[in-house]
Amino acid sequence: MKKPNLDGIKKKMNNGKDFEITRDQYIKSTGADIPQNKYYTSRNSAVAHLAEQMNYRIEVIPEKLVFKKVNKNK
Repeated sequence: MKKPNLDGIKKKMNNGKDFEITRDQYIKSTGADIPQNKYYTSRNSAVAHLAEQMNYRIEVIPEKLVFKKVNKNK
């Protein structure tokens, strides 16, 4: 599998708001496809690690990733 360029997604995360991207948008933004395994995509993939570092969690919906800002100060 091709390694994704996550700069565009990181830029969206810097806004600090929830957002979602379709599979096609992900491919255009990163140059790679969304991993096929739902658990891997949300927990162990490169985009999942970036999301965790940026205080987001990923919800994998068929053909779409939803990024939710996490409040770590609870």
